[in-house]
Amino acid sequence: MSYQKAKELLEKYRSGNCTDAEKALVEQWLFQYQPNKFDLSEERIEEIGQEIWSNLPKPAAKVIKSNLWLKVAAAAIVLIFLSVGSYLLFFGKEITNYSVVYKHDVAPGSNKAILTLANGKNIVLENAPSGRVTNEGQALINKADDGKLVYHNNDSTSKTPAYNTLTTPRGGQYLLVLADGTRAWLNAASSIKYPAFFAGNERKVEITGEVYFEVAHNAAKPFKVIVNQQTIEVLGTHFNVNAYTDEPATKTSLLEGKVKVTHLDKTALLVPGEQAQVNNSMASANINVVEQVDMDEVLAWKSGLFQFNKASIESILRQVGRWYNVEISYSNNQKPLKTFTGSISRSSSLAQLLQILSYTGNSFEIDGKKIIVKSE
Repeated sequence: MSYQKAKELLEKYRSGNCTDAEKALVEQWLFQYQPNKFDLSEERIEEIGQEIWSNLPKPAAKVIKSNLWLKVAAAAIVLIFLSVGSYLLFFGKEITNYSVVYKHDVAPGSNKAILTLANGKNIVLENAPSGRVTNEGQALINKADDGKLVYHNNDSTSKTPAYNTLTTPRGGQYLLVLADGTRAWLNAASSIKYPAFFAGNERKVEITGEVYFEVAHNAAKPFKVIVNQQTIEVLGTHFNVNAYTDEPATKTSLLEGKVKVTHLDKTALLVPGEQAQVNNSMASANINVVEQVDMDEVLAWKSGLFQFNKASIESILRQVGRWYNVEISYSNNQKPLKTFTGSISRSSSLAQLLQILSYTGNSFEIDGKKIIVKSE
């Protein structure tokens, strides 16, 4: 392989456009040749390409067993930045032999939710076939072939819409399309209460947990989200609300458009790239607006990733606990103090994820539906 081809392949890898075979090859390069030195920043890409090309094995050594590298390609990719400053790139060494470390494993979360109708009836959506799920008054509720739940209003004259609630369990996520075309993605352990169709001069929903919205524009009917004593008001925009009660703050992050966040007697106007934070432990907390927020990190869950930026192991495991529906406990009640940066696929099994995190210097034990964290 020429230097230019090696560089092009690295560019494809960095932009996420590699095939599984190409991804496995790049990961093998990075792990084999000075793994503690490499990163894939734009500034380093040419230097890395030159270094890898100069170290590539002879053609006879390029033959690889397809089953081995399929496993490597399937292993979660992670970049972990330790708070002490050491930079580690780990791309799958011995990651496929999970049974040596973990006697048990837990599958990742999946698309599942419960729809609660106005009459209290519950419908388990993962068990429901595609097509019409039910009617709620004159509103038709369908489950699309790709699994999302879609509302259609067949009676624009009705004034009293029924209210439904969609709830995802720990270990679940779901996409809901409201009657006005607004899309709402629910993360694990979340809920949204909404009308079967929107009557009157506003569109109002209530949520818990974490929900990402793409709101259909309607200047005549502002869209309002009620959460944790806050009201988030928009006309048509894209934003994410993280309102888990076990997190330090409720965070509203704006990707497109404008939103107004109101908490008690306080108000903040957000522009794209900003995040409003309200402390969950203080009833009368101010609204803190943070600029230039990393939206890739905010929306990593929707893209199928865990993504961390100098995050504590405690905050990482809160996300892990919700997605894998496991309890987290700490040996001797001692919580690790290090912070980490990196990303891991949410489709990884729990054993895969913990095997990767163990390279940060912490050890873990899976005991049924519990993770026991053992500090170094």
